[in-house]
Amino acid sequence: MKRFWPLILGFGLLFAVADKEAIQKEWEKSGHNNQATLQEATVEVRGANAAHCARCHSEQGFVAWVEQLTKRNNPGNLTKPDGSPADIPYLQGLGLTKDKVKPVGCAACHTEDGDLRIVHDTPMLPAGFKATAVGEGALCITCHNTRNGRIVWNTQDPGRYTYPHASSQGDVLLGKNAFFVDDTKEWPNPHAFFTGNSCTTCHMTLHEGDYTRHTFKVPENLCASCHGAKYTEEMVQENTEHLLSLLRSQINARVLKVRDEIKTVRAYDPNTGKFTENVPVKAPVYRVEVMSVAGQIAFRMTLTDGSVLISQLGDIKNAQGKPVFPTSDPIVRASWNYLLISNDGSKGVHNPSFTRAVLTATIEALRQ
Repeated sequence: MKRFWPLILGFGLLFAVADKEAIQKEWEKSGHNNQATLQEATVEVRGANAAHCARCHSEQGFVAWVEQLTKRNNPGNLTKPDGSPADIPYLQGLGLTKDKVKPVGCAACHTEDGDLRIVHDTPMLPAGFKATAVGEGALCITCHNTRNGRIVWNTQDPGRYTYPHASSQGDVLLGKNAFFVDDTKEWPNPHAFFTGNSCTTCHMTLHEGDYTRHTFKVPENLCASCHGAKYTEEMVQENTEHLLSLLRSQINARVLKVRDEIKTVRAYDPNTGKFTENVPVKAPVYRVEVMSVAGQIAFRMTLTDGSVLISQLGDIKNAQGKPVFPTSDPIVRASWNYLLISNDGSKGVHNPSFTRAVLTATIEALRQ
C-alpha cells in the first residue's frame, strides 16, 4: 500500500490545483475582483480617509481591520495597533497605494490555513448591529452592511443626510436600519437563520459541483431548491419593483409640491467629481431620482427645460439659503429607505416580509 501513497497524494495535489485554478477564474468574474473600487482604498485618492474605505475595498485593509474588529472590538476606521488613528504613512505601510493595493481575494476571506476569518457570529459592525448564528454568512455581512451607524427607526429627525452604504444586504437580511419599521425586534427570516450558512448557501454551495462557487452569483431556478419547481424569484421581485415604483412616485410628488421654493443647489458633476456652489435652478423641477453622492442622499433633478442638476439633499436651498428639505422632513427618511432596499439588490428576495413592510410603511408616511 505504501507504494501507492505517492500516486494518491499526486492525484490529490492535481485535483487541488485544478480546483484552485477554477476558483481563481470564477473569482475573476466576481464583483470582488473590482479594480475600479481599489481607487477608493488608496492614499493617493483618499488620503488619510483611506482608513475608512480600505476596510472593505481592499485585501490588505480588510485583513488589518478584521484583527481590529475581533481583537479590539473596534468597528470604526482603521487604526494603528496602539489604537490611534491611522495616518498616511501607516496606511502606505499596509500597502494601500495604487501600485500595491489588492482587491478582495483569497487572503481577505481566508487565513493561511484556509479557515474563514469570521464565522457564525460577528462583532458589532459599522452599521450598529451584530449578526448572530448566520454560519459562514457572518463573513459576508461583516462588509455587506450600511456602514453608517445604527438609525433610530421611529425618530422624527435623524439629524443627517447620510445614505445607507450600497452594500446593504446584511441589514435587509436581518431586518435592520429602516425608518418607520421597528428594527429592534427579531425578524424571523428563514434566509438568514434556517439555510445553514445564510449568504453562502445560496450564493456558493447550491451550485452543482465539488467545491463552492466563487462567482457568488446564484444559480438559475435557485428558489425551486426549497420552494418547489414552480416557485421563482420573479414572484417576489415583481411586487417589490411595483412598491419601489410607488415610493418613487410619492417622493417625486412631495418634491413637486415645494418645487417653487427651490432656488439654488450645490451642483455635482459626476464626470469630474466636483461641486459648483450656488448654481441657480432656472426652471421648475419636473422629476427627481434618488441617488447618493459622496456619502450623502442626493437627487438627480430633471427640470422642465430639459436640463439636469444633481445635488446632495441638504444643498437644495430656498431663497433664504436654507435647505428646502431639512433633516426632519419625512422625505429624508423615505429616501434612506428607498436606497436601503434598492442597494440590497435582491428586490425583496433576501427578506420578503421585511422589504414589503419597509416599502409600504414608507409610502404611507409620505402620504400623511
